[in-house]
Amino acid sequence: MVKNSVIIFLTFILPLMGISKQNVPPNILFILVDDLGYSDVGYMGFKSDIKTPSIDKLASEGVVFTNAYATCPVCSPTRASILTGKSPAALHLTCHIPGMGMEKYIAYRSKGKPLLEAEFVDRLPLEETTIAELLNNNGYQTGFFGKWHLAGEGSQMTTDGMVAPAFHPDRQGFDVNMGGNAYGQPKSYFSPYGNGTIKDGEEGEYLTNRLTREAINFMGRSTKPFFCYLSYYSVHEPHQAPEKHINKNNGNKHHAMISCLDENVGHLLDFLDAKGISENTVVIFYSDNGGLQNNPPLRDRKGSLYEGGIRVPLAVKYPSVIKEGSTCDKPVSSPDFFPTLAELAGIRLKNVEGLEGESLLSQLRGKKSKQTRPLFWHFPHHRNNKMAMAAAIREEDWKVIYEFESDKYSLFNLKIDLNESEDLSTSYPEKVKELGAKLKKWQKKVNAVLPKKNLMLKNNKAIQ
Repeated sequence: MVKNSVIIFLTFILPLMGISKQNVPPNILFILVDDLGYSDVGYMGFKSDIKTPSIDKLASEGVVFTNAYATCPVCSPTRASILTGKSPAALHLTCHIPGMGMEKYIAYRSKGKPLLEAEFVDRLPLEETTIAELLNNNGYQTGFFGKWHLAGEGSQMTTDGMVAPAFHPDRQGFDVNMGGNAYGQPKSYFSPYGNGTIKDGEEGEYLTNRLTREAINFMGRSTKPFFCYLSYYSVHEPHQAPEKHINKNNGNKHHAMISCLDENVGHLLDFLDAKGISENTVVIFYSDNGGLQNNPPLRDRKGSLYEGGIRVPLAVKYPSVIKEGSTCDKPVSSPDFFPTLAELAGIRLKNVEGLEGESLLSQLRGKKSKQTRPLFWHFPHHRNNKMAMAAAIREEDWKVIYEFESDKYSLFNLKIDLNESEDLSTSYPEKVKELGAKLKKWQKKVNAVLPKKNLMLKNNKAIQ
């Protein structure tokens, strides 16, 4: 009788959780790209000169999220949010960790401005529970490959990116760390890399190719379910790419980097097929912030709370659970990955406090969400583009952006105005009031750090 009960449990309950019967729990391959814009992939159909057949194949075999967001318009905060399931505001890690050093960076960005940049931490605290730690403690082999950028300020002053090794991936739940340290970008995409956590290859070896090979080797030798976090430095500057990809893209190095990235995604998918584990492997493809270049049909780019700075590509493939050719219009964000991966792995979250994300398993299984929830952004930092030094909220089709310096609210309806070209704040003042109040309540709840007045200004003019 007990045996029959167990069979019934495995047959009916585990598939509902997203766990396959063939291999419990699933493998996880998380592909994170740096600075890849919403329209920088072929399957979105907005840039005809960008070809990404392998990424398009991944998307076609799973679900495409059309309203996916990074929780910050720059990299480090989004990366911390993915790992912890918390917002950058709650972590007090709201800006990219500066390679030039914190004091110099804040002084540089705040010079002549009415407000000083808000203070923020320069590393992911060890006290935080990462998704890697959670999976590792529940039977997963965990490997990190690529960009970490959560281990200290001042990496530009080093020869190897080694600022605070105690905060590297191998101290945050990963069995393997290859390439992750304080660097926010590589010194070079071609070996020698000048990276203290990855051995140089042959002269001229390309970093994106190397990271893919290392990730494949890790997955191939894993004797347990694996969590492979492949966090490419691409397509962040410097714009460097193999000659064959540059030639294929008429000399456009940015497009060449995307082309090479796509080729490597193809290698990953081919490996999973050849190994016979595609059916029970979750593959996630995501970007850490909006594109550095133009992002049609969205407004602006990386560093802005306009859609171009925060809306990103997201595709998930998991044949055991996800129907091919699916789409999901539900707005989702970086903190959602933590509870989603935990639920996919069958792990209860009773001992993890402060999670702000929401599991997306029901959406992966094709169910429409009837509940709505707001998404929040808090970016008290200066940039050269508009809608930085700001905070934002999106609920259903409405989005409010609050600018700290001007104390001004802007309102947009994304359903009819994806380009955010028409500010509706004067036409719908009650909606501004409603969403603005929710934004402030959330900031207070997570103890968000606010910018302060710049005391180096006198009569609103910079002191020379």
